Amino acid sequence: MVDICVIYASENKSAVEKLVLHLQNNWEVWWDGDFIQGDWEKEVKKRIKNAKAVVAVFSSFTEHKKIFKDELSFAEKREKLIFPFFIEEVDPPLGFGYLNRTNAFGWNGDESHPGFRKLKKKISAGIGVSLKKDKTLERKLMLEMKNKSLKLPCFIFSLSSHETQVSAQDGVELFKLLKPAACLISAYDVWGHINKKRSKNKKNGETHENHFLKNINELRSSSSVLILDSGNYEAYRKDDRYSEEKNKEGWSKEKYRETVTMVSPDLAFSYDEPKQEGEISETADYIITSFSKDKEAIGAKCTNLCPIIHLPESIMNSPQKNNKRIAHWASQLAIKVVSELQPVMVAIPERELGFGLIERVRTVCEIRVALNSLGKYYPLHLLGTGNPISMLALAAAGADSFDGLEWCRTVADYDNGHLFHFQHFDFFKDRYLSRIRSRLIRMLIEDDEVPYVTQVVVYNFDFFNEWTKTMQDMIEAGQVEHLLKNIPNIGNKIFKELMIK
Repeated sequence: MVDICVIYASENKSAVEKLVLHLQNNWEVWWDGDFIQGDWEKEVKKRIKNAKAVVAVFSSFTEHKKIFKDELSFAEKREKLIFPFFIEEVDPPLGFGYLNRTNAFGWNGDESHPGFRKLKKKISAGIGVSLKKDKTLERKLMLEMKNKSLKLPCFIFSLSSHETQVSAQDGVELFKLLKPAACLISAYDVWGHINKKRSKNKKNGETHENHFLKNINELRSSSSVLILDSGNYEAYRKDDRYSEEKNKEGWSKEKYRETVTMVSPDLAFSYDEPKQEGEISETADYIITSFSKDKEAIGAKCTNLCPIIHLPESIMNSPQKNNKRIAHWASQLAIKVVSELQPVMVAIPERELGFGLIERVRTVCEIRVALNSLGKYYPLHLLGTGNPISMLALAAAGADSFDGLEWCRTVADYDNGHLFHFQHFDFFKDRYLSRIRSRLIRMLIEDDEVPYVTQVVVYNFDFFNEWTKTMQDMIEAGQVEHLLKNIPNIGNKIFKELMIK
């Protein structure tokens, strides 16, 4: 199995040899210069059949080469990705004019030639970079924004109006007090609360400032990184998305854009469409177009806009769904979107990474390799990752930030990161009180007048901060193996997966 098989006319062997040498910096490449003896035709067919893609070098010599056209036809019948590389201005054989050609007329082997660089970009977008040939980029340990920075990998404390113990309004008040490094609020919840207040004020003839929005503005002015998400999670769960036929007042991209413009957060995730249809290329085009429109509409009100990628339904719901396929398509979708948009960060829901944790680790590994092939480190955010153990595994695999609701839905065991039901805080309250570093949080937990819900979430707040710091320190120190020992039963297996990658 190789990444690329190169086909060409023998008269161009000198130029092709240089091409192969350059491509081998990033991929496993086979050409007939590697062939020593045996059945040549059988060997070429085997190599094309087992390759991820074929690079076809076109010149005046290939115009009348029947064997060259036969090789092209063989690759086409096996649905291989074909990258035509034209080193002379000639016409392709009949039937192959539809291929997306790369022109490099007069190419003499120069690696900096625009045509060759364009070919590399197309191959990266098509098949990613070979795991064996990946030139590892230095991991980014800080996300820099205009006036703020965020240490990576990080956990982002999220709020939601759907099935949590803390309302968005109370959560914002809590964030003002606790000052998290980063917090995420649903754009849907912000819109709903502000709109409800507007309606009430209009009915009563009042004009006083909205208290909720005032708190959000104060939070944005603090040291915390304020993030807005698309709001589609809450809108979907509450069956309140816009519909021309059934729900014209439902959550829409117009309301999302107005909310982002009103709040002007430090960072926002773009409006996403979870149920994608079509092929990967169509999905990528949709995400790119939608993101670009969001960015144009929001403008300077939020300069750090991040795309959310979703795999097509045909892949996620396929009876033959398996992680190898998901990992491949997720990495290809990521590289297509990121290479075009070059965002500050890209996000994907954790649930779309595969079934079990090991499968999700493999998918994150492949996405990270694909992103690194672009030559610049792009942080990867996982939506819905709030389980402490999952965070360790996926951060070790190459993910950089996580947002989840477990911190305000469950209670964590300070010793091992295992999660329990919210009402089980009584098991841990006295046992771990001395572990809590924040004097303010200890005071709140010890005060019998403080509501139970508040005691639990501030306890979790301290735990997740400490857990994140441990994760950051170990990854920065290169102690991934030691970090993964915190994952019961499969920590060593995950480490071996990472070493293979």
